[in-house]
Amino acid sequence: MKIKNSKIKKYRHLFLIAYLPIYLAAFFLAEKYITTDYWVSYIPFDDVIPFIDWFVIFYCLWYPFMIVTGLYLLLKDIPAFERYMWFIIIGFTIGIAICILFPNGQDLRPAEFERENIFTDLVSRLYEVDTNTNVLPSMHVIGTVAVAFAVFDSKYLKNVFVRTVTVILTVLICASTVFIKQHSILDVFAGLAISIIVWLIVYRSRLFRKDNPA
Repeated sequence: MKIKNSKIKKYRHLFLIAYLPIYLAAFFLAEKYITTDYWVSYIPFDDVIPFIDWFVIFYCLWYPFMIVTGLYLLLKDIPAFERYMWFIIIGFTIGIAICILFPNGQDLRPAEFERENIFTDLVSRLYEVDTNTNVLPSMHVIGTVAVAFAVFDSKYLKNVFVRTVTVILTVLICASTVFIKQHSILDVFAGLAISIIVWLIVYRSRLFRKDNPA
């Protein structure tokens, strides 16, 4: 019994990964049922932001950005991995709860593209997969900021180059959400506000500090 408990304690961080399918199920349910009757996320400044098709590259980089960081921390820095996962769990749960309790969407997508190229084709495919609803707060922003905090938190990622690239990618990925008209700037602000709150919980409190802070 003691051996079993010790193994559970040793590998308990792996149970945090079980959150991901739960979140995805909740997100896709929200995408299915929240389609037309929603509050529109918009401020006049959104009209000033241009549509820049090639920013879709950075939007899509969000997925490997999060996955590669998570895998690295899982293999090299378990305490940092746990904090990274708790940031995602708390941040994404707050985000999807807001979308379910306060249905929202945006109407900023262009009716047609001025030109056709590989980037606009990718944006079109993205629009088909990811609807214009459930946008506030931006999960892209919360997830991207989670990566940035995790990189600066890990004692194994003190390399100046790695941290500089992380900051640059964080800014570009967050910016991509509005440049491809997938989000209003309000969604970005909301994502950043939630990220600050979650940062205070995960990285500034003692709840998740089981090792010396980096």
